[in-house]
This record gives sequence, structure tokens and C-alpha cells, in this order.
Amino acid sequence: MAFEERVQILSEAEQDELYGPPAFTSADQRFFFSLNDKELAIAKSLRHRGQRYMLVVLLGYFKAKPVVLNPGFHQIKQDLKYVYQTVLPGPGCRPFNLTPKENERIYQRVFQLCNYQRWNVKDHGAALRDYLSQQARAWTAPRHLFDAAIEYCSGQKIAIPAYSTLQKIISQVVGDEQEHMAAHLERAMSRGLKQALAELVNGTGPLPFRQLRQSARNFTGTELEKELIVYRHIQHWMPEVDLLLSTLSLSQKNLQHLAEKVDYYGAKLKRQTVGSQWLYLLCYLQTRWQQALERIADGFVHHVRQTKQKAKDYAQEAVFKDWQKAAKNVSKAAEVLHLFIDDSIDLQLPFATVRQQALSLLTKRDLESVCLFLNEQRRSVDEAMWQYCDEKESLRKGLLRELFLCLRFEGCDGTQHLAAALAKTQNELNGQDAQLQTADTRLLSKKSREFLLDGEGNILIDRYEWFLYQQIPDRLNGQLTLPDITKYRALDADLIDGEHWRKNKYTLLQQSHFTKLAEEPEKLIKQMAMELDTRLYEVGEYLEQDYYRQLDELSVNTP
Repeated sequence: MAFEERVQILSEAEQDELYGPPAFTSADQRFFFSLNDKELAIAKSLRHRGQRYMLVVLLGYFKAKPVVLNPGFHQIKQDLKYVYQTVLPGPGCRPFNLTPKENERIYQRVFQLCNYQRWNVKDHGAALRDYLSQQARAWTAPRHLFDAAIEYCSGQKIAIPAYSTLQKIISQVVGDEQEHMAAHLERAMSRGLKQALAELVNGTGPLPFRQLRQSARNFTGTELEKELIVYRHIQHWMPEVDLLLSTLSLSQKNLQHLAEKVDYYGAKLKRQTVGSQWLYLLCYLQTRWQQALERIADGFVHHVRQTKQKAKDYAQEAVFKDWQKAAKNVSKAAEVLHLFIDDSIDLQLPFATVRQQALSLLTKRDLESVCLFLNEQRRSVDEAMWQYCDEKESLRKGLLRELFLCLRFEGCDGTQHLAAALAKTQNELNGQDAQLQTADTRLLSKKSREFLLDGEGNILIDRYEWFLYQQIPDRLNGQLTLPDITKYRALDADLIDGEHWRKNKYTLLQQSHFTKLAEEPEKLIKQMAMELDTRLYEVGEYLEQDYYRQLDELSVNTP
């Protein structure tokens, strides 16, 4: 695999912080350099005064972080000074450095006191690699595996290995895991998908790699078109992509981590092995697919809500202007009324002729407005809103319809009819005629029927399409779900199936590496309570003994 033998995990500052002597405050010195009776006895058993001081310092450092150190005298002289002034009162010592053998002998005593083991590749390497291989199935990010290695060593009471050792082990684990996945893809992937991925990397396919990586920056039609282009080009590959990735049992973290490699390498992706290219691109395609669907859904919701708000603003303004105009037309209405008392008009004249004369003075709509004004009534805001929607035919048939056809809806108990109507609408719009032909009138409220049905009771099909679109945004709170989009799917979609949980509960708990979850709660609580009582007793005993020891030392040193 195209993976460095020693992957970079920590920055230089982080390496210095972990593998260098800690910087203790005065409070830290009092805490970490305090000795119990056993530690004090072992320290005093060393003949060389400087080594006694060094043992106390290295023991305190090891309590702070279980790392084997070999610091120079001047790096730790302040801590050594604290030890020979406070912990082991004495005349101090000249500057010196431990030889490798002296350092090893001191750490043997440190390991004995702390009940730790020195890291040994032969004894511990295989077990650590196996543990990290399990962790890699959850997340192959090197930093995560490094933290997992530290956690494993802490749990097993093993001193933290050298940074280069962990680099090599983690690189091997990541490389093996990716080789295993690449080999599986080689066997399972269709020839057509292999060809499509090769064209994508080489830039010879219908969708350039650069265009695939472009995403919508806002909800304008131009920007959303980028997501629609990606959707149309990769839609027919997604069933196989999803199937392949499901057989790899990738966690969400691994999927995200591997997908990020595409943006990380960019045009240099072609330098990776073919297996790595397949793995990274498949993860990226699924992530990009999810991203495109989410932005399409967000864009659809945005435009429907925006149109509804604009329609409301338009309607309120239109009703106000209509009221003002009606007030101005009252004088003309008087002329219309005068037609009914005009003696010069022949009574045998057909009413249609009189009506035509009236409409020549005021249009039908203006006359209706005057009638409403005289009755102290206003035109319906809802009717004006629907008139605004009627004028937005290009938006409905263009952008909104394209976005709508990309989405798959599921309903709950109260929205099954709506979900079925949305699915049927999509089927008809995707059909050969690409026209909406039927409508489910059960969805219409009594109020909406006034505006969605004509005088003969027939559905106004264009308004019905608008009506369906307007039902979606406010119901994406759980009443309607989009199962293909993480943001809008049901809350229980991420949970393990109940039957699968009942059958495989113990195995799943073991795989989670939270061993205490697999234990009986009552037994675990009793055990934890006993451990807490024991620990409290030990701490109290230690504090009491330390108090009397300090009193004895004070009485000896006091003249």
C-alpha cells in the first residue's frame, strides 16, 4: 500500500510533551514526589546519593505519565533540588547523568513499585497489534490508533513504547487493514464500476473529478445545479457502491476518514495504488452522494418556504392596494348603480346589454372590490397567495420539480397518505408524459378546497402540486422522513434492530470494548462499591502514616 513506514502522528511539540520530562508546579511536586513507606525504603537502599534523588524524580514522572525517560541533569535540576531539600533531606549532589545501565536498574525498581512492565516487542507486540486491528475497524485514523495504544498499555500496566515503535506498529495495522479491504473490492467490484472509477481518476469520464468535488455554496438555482449534476451522474452507481461498502462493514468514522483522503490527495490521488484509489473513491462517492442529497433537500425546503413567505407578503400588499383602489372607485360605482334608475334605458333592453355598459365603467374585478369595500370586507389573502404561486410556474416546473424528484419520502402513522401521494406524484412526473395527472383529494382541508377546486369540483392540478410541496417542510420534524439523508431520517434509523440486538447482545457488547456493559449490573455495582471502600481506606491510611512520618522528621530536625 502507498503508506509511509512511519506515519506522522504527533507534532514535534506533542512528542516533546509526551516523551519529555513533565513541568511540575510546586503542588505537582508535593503530590508526585511524596513517598510511602515501601517507596521510601527502596529509595534509601541505594548507596549513591544522586541515584536516590534520581529514583524519586523518575518515580514521580512515571506516576504522572508511564514513559521511560533518560533526562539530563540540567533538565530536571529543579525537581532534584526539591527532592534533596524536602523528600530526602541531604546535602544535594554534583551534576551527573545516568548511564544506560543505571537508568535501567532504576526503572526496574520503578516498575516494581508501580506494578508495571517494561515494553517488549516480543512479549507485547503481537497483542497490541491485534488490539489495534480491532480498533481500526472502528476508525483507522492514526491519532485514534495512537490513543488506543496508550489506553491499551495503561490497561495492561505496560510502559508506553517509544514513539517510533508505535509509528511502525500503527502504520502496519493501517496498511494491513486497507490491503484487506482493497483485496475484497478487487474480487467483488464489477468491471463497469472499476472502469468508471479509473475514468474519474484520469479525468476521461463524463463527470470530471474537479466537477465532482464542487459543491453548492448557497441555495441559488445555479449553485444547486452543481448538486443535481453530481446526483444525475452517480445515481446509477450508488446501489453497487452501497452494497460494496456494506460488505466491508465500515464504521461512520472510517467512512469519513477514508473519504477525506480524496480531498487530501486531490490530483495526486492517481499516485496511490489502484486498490487505495478504489477504496478512497467509493467512500468519497457515498459521502458526496449523501452531501448532494442533503443539500438538495435543504435547497428544496428553502425555496418552498421562501416562495410561501413571498406569496404572503405579496398577498398582504395586494389586498391593501385592492382596498385602496376600491375606495377610489366608489364614485364610479355610483355611475353603475345609476344605470338601474336611468329612465332613458329601455326596460325591454336585455340585461346582458346593461351589464356590458356597467363593466365598461368598472371591470368585473374592480366592481367586486367595491362591493366588498361597501360591505366592509376585504379580499381573501389566501386567494392572493395562490395567485402569486400561479405566477411562479417556471419555478415549480423547473428547479423545485427537479429537486423534488431526487428525494424519497417515508411517512409515519399520521402521514402515510401524504407519503403515498408524494410517491405517486414522483412516478407520474418521472413518466413518459412528465405531467401530474391525478390528485388525492383526501389530503385537502375544507379551507384549501376553496382554492384548489374549480367551480365544477375539479382539482386545479398545478395548484395541487404547489400544495404538496408546501406540506413537506414543516413535516420534516419526524412526521415525514427522508431515509436516504442522515439529517432528515427517523431517529431510530441509527439504532440496532431489536431482534438483532436480542440475538447478538453479548457479541455486540464485546465488540464495543466496553467490557463492563456485558456484566450484570448488580454484581458490577457491588464490585465497584467494594473497590471504592478499599481505595478510600488505603488513601486514609496513607495520609495518616504520612502525617506521623512528617511529625517524626520534624521532631528529629528541631534542636
